[in-house]
Amino acid sequence: MLATIPYFDVPIVHLGPIVLDSWAALVALGFIVGLEVTRARGIRMGLDVRDVVDGVVVTVGMGFLVGHLVHVLAYHPEQLDEQGIMALVRVWAGFSSTGGFIGAIIGSVVFFKLVRRRPFWPHADAMAFGFPFGWLFGRLGCFSAHDHIGRRTDFFLAVDFPNLAWTHGPGPRHDLGLYEALWTMAIAAVFFALRNRPVRPGFFTALFATLYAPVRFLLDFLRAEDIEGADVRWAGLTPAQYGMILMFLAGLTVAWRLRHAPAEAPGEDAPDGEPAEAGAGEDAPGAEAPETPSGRDAPEAEASDDASA
Repeated sequence: MLATIPYFDVPIVHLGPIVLDSWAALVALGFIVGLEVTRARGIRMGLDVRDVVDGVVVTVGMGFLVGHLVHVLAYHPEQLDEQGIMALVRVWAGFSSTGGFIGAIIGSVVFFKLVRRRPFWPHADAMAFGFPFGWLFGRLGCFSAHDHIGRRTDFFLAVDFPNLAWTHGPGPRHDLGLYEALWTMAIAAVFFALRNRPVRPGFFTALFATLYAPVRFLLDFLRAEDIEGADVRWAGLTPAQYGMILMFLAGLTVAWRLRHAPAEAPGEDAPDGEPAEAGAGEDAPGAEAPETPSGRDAPEAEASDDASA
């Protein structure tokens, strides 16, 4: 069976000093979509929209920062020899999704437990609910740039690559950005179908980890090893595969810890910027409720001490 997807090259647009490529454009669109879905979810769950939006910005920002550090340190340590410390400073030059997940965890914990103390799991779960809707566009960006070239194949979803300098010959190959985008679309559909179901705070966090990690682990076996810049392997596995093992175990752990927590139903859609009456703004396992009903900063709220989850 021959590949049915022809290779395509999306041109880069130069707008004065601004360079716009398909990956950056789709990632930016994904951030907006993910933020809006998360904001809507937070409102329905009775959370202060300002806490949700600020938390997303910090979480995503930390994800990009740590994602770049992992890209250099784990995947391309030779860049330190070639560029020195600037290889780490140029945060826009390369990104590891596994490092992004690590950074997102760090960012969300720091923000909701140290910077602006709020119940962790309700806020983290609102972000987890919106994440696949934004991640879908990010992975489509990877597909548009052909960032994740796979092994040669005759699979019907393979891309028929031309004779590029780094592919060492033409022919159909797996394009893992497309595969992951399709799987993320399926996860987003599951989340959408469960949007009105009463769930425990942390449910969507655990669900995403247990659905995403096994498929991503298997997909990495399809990554090309015969091209320039192929992913490094440690004992036969990519760094991302080790990360996916940890993600899957973390998802199971969260699900286990929340098994006795009461389920909470999302409230009716509220006017823009106003929290719903009922929902995850109430106490969640392993976290304390905010000291003020609105969730706004106050001396009492800053003094509250959430328990680690």
